[in-house]
Amino acid sequence: MARIAYLSPVPPMSSGVATYSAAVLRDLRETGFTKHHRLDVPKPRQSLEAAVARSDVAVYHVGNNLRFHGEIYGLAVRRPGLVVLHDLALDDLVRGLVDAADPLGDRSEAEALAVRRHHRGIVREGPLETPWCALAVRRSRGVVVHAAFGQRYLEALGCRTPIYVIPHPVPSPPSARVRRLASRIRARHPGRTILGVLGDIGEAKGIDAVLDAARQLGEAVHVAVVGRRIPGYDVFRSVNERNMASRVTVRPNVSDVDFMAWVVASDVVVNLRHPHRGEVSGTLLRAMRAGKPSVVSAVGSYLDAPEGTVVTIPGGPPDPGMLAATLAPLVRDPGARAAIGRRARAAMERQQRERVTARSDGAAIEETLRRLRHPAAAPVERWAAAMADLGVTQREAGRGFGSEYLEALDEIVARPTI
Repeated sequence: MARIAYLSPVPPMSSGVATYSAAVLRDLRETGFTKHHRLDVPKPRQSLEAAVARSDVAVYHVGNNLRFHGEIYGLAVRRPGLVVLHDLALDDLVRGLVDAADPLGDRSEAEALAVRRHHRGIVREGPLETPWCALAVRRSRGVVVHAAFGQRYLEALGCRTPIYVIPHPVPSPPSARVRRLASRIRARHPGRTILGVLGDIGEAKGIDAVLDAARQLGEAVHVAVVGRRIPGYDVFRSVNERNMASRVTVRPNVSDVDFMAWVVASDVVVNLRHPHRGEVSGTLLRAMRAGKPSVVSAVGSYLDAPEGTVVTIPGGPPDPGMLAATLAPLVRDPGARAAIGRRARAAMERQQRERVTARSDGAAIEETLRRLRHPAAAPVERWAAAMADLGVTQREAGRGFGSEYLEALDEIVARPTI
């Protein structure tokens, strides 16, 4: 029985990754993984480093938030294990480390810039143009991404670390309490089509474009902006500048139950993203689980949604006119909305029945554990890390730089033991 250190924000911490991890841990237990391995999940204020020290392998959940993920990121670099990337762009985290004068910030930035110089990735602008996750990925023994886009992105940057594409766990279906609250919301907006702009309330969600599109669609459309407020964007100012206070509901920083009630109450969920950071939208998954049609940007991980389960508009800054034209048939036709919603819910139910996330997570942990237990793992890790820190490129290594050392290791490992 191996001991697994599972390092992640967990409830009651107010983080989307905490909600994710609660679902993953539940499913790992229900699929029998914990019958063969011991999961060590440090609680808030417990030592993460101690958990890693007593483990056989550590699973590091890394997102783009220094407060929630800074310590986990540092351990992932120092004590390699399996890294779960919740954001491909770790720019805020790395810049936060730099601003705090943490040497790890400078090291992470240097690695990202070096990789960008040597590899032209599949993203040419925005936060993903610079691979801020490069150091965490290079130092890991396996990396988990939540959509095929993440794999394409890393491979285009020359990633040689094993990559596992494992979807987000399926959210629970709306509870009876959520449905009652949703009914009350609907009762306050009779005869209106509710467009739900749900999740982070920030500029990246294209809220201004949604408001402008709603004005074009007429008085029968009501916009609900609900989620976590992001500094730097004033949604109330945007609403007031358009004289739309009577047609817009803004609910910042609501509870999970209230948030899900707005998902269920919405007729259409508008889930745009510019710039895209490579993340998978938890809001989109909740909408799909609730059987709601979603309009999304045709970029990154959104392109990996099952066919027919979402409606897309071109990536980049959203055009209000094009968005209004895309929304118009959904606003007019409840049957069209219902058909997309049924396909979305069916895709989520199928994934849940097959326990895809838990089984894939378990397999990734097992493979990483085997990799760490390989006799040559430790010396190869030290050798490779030293070469990378010295600036030796893959091309130079291929010309024989240090190859004799690797060949000697292979020979030693291959020898039969007495």
